[in-house]
Amino acid sequence: MVNVGGLCVTDHGNILILQIDLATVIMKPMFYISLIVFFLTACIPKNLQEGPDVSTDTLQLVELSDTAIWVNKLSFKNVSEIVADTSASIWVDKQGESFSLALHFQYKDTLAVSYSPECWLMYPYKMENDKIVVYWDNNIDTKYDFDLVKAINKIDRKYIGKPFMVLELVNDTTLNAVYLQEDLVKKINSASKKRIFFPDKFTLVQEDGMYD
Repeated sequence: MVNVGGLCVTDHGNILILQIDLATVIMKPMFYISLIVFFLTACIPKNLQEGPDVSTDTLQLVELSDTAIWVNKLSFKNVSEIVADTSASIWVDKQGESFSLALHFQYKDTLAVSYSPECWLMYPYKMENDKIVVYWDNNIDTKYDFDLVKAINKIDRKYIGKPFMVLELVNDTTLNAVYLQEDLVKKINSASKKRIFFPDKFTLVQEDGMYD
């Protein structure tokens, strides 16, 4: 306990109690006001006076985390890696809120293409000169009669077995698409005003990325 004039200060652990002799304080108001402010300031923890401390370890952790995310980025050096038995990848073109069909490389010699989780198309493919040549088929596994399904069912069966799309890796995350049957692709793309089913390029979907 400290007694300064009419001001008695008692320390109870983390609690500081001020007892004031009002009559004495009235005699010298400015002196005691300054004294009270001094004691209150002394009670404020140092870390609150100086603001939060951002340690070097925290900054290093953020930098390491950013690096880890970049290191885990999916990428391919060539199409042989894409179609390898040990590989599985998804490619799509996103324009605003609209998605193209998604290409799924997960089966040997077969390209799985998804319109939605309830609608899948299957196309055979072959490797030629470091490119993926995809052949037309009307093999559809669908739960509903979507606009895409209606358009495909109208395509002449003469196209079945003919190459219609060639995919080439232009960088580690982008496949360029060239269409050999332009009329066929045009009919399918015109089936929707909201989506371009077969775009000019497909981008690799990263982990936890959206594709439909």
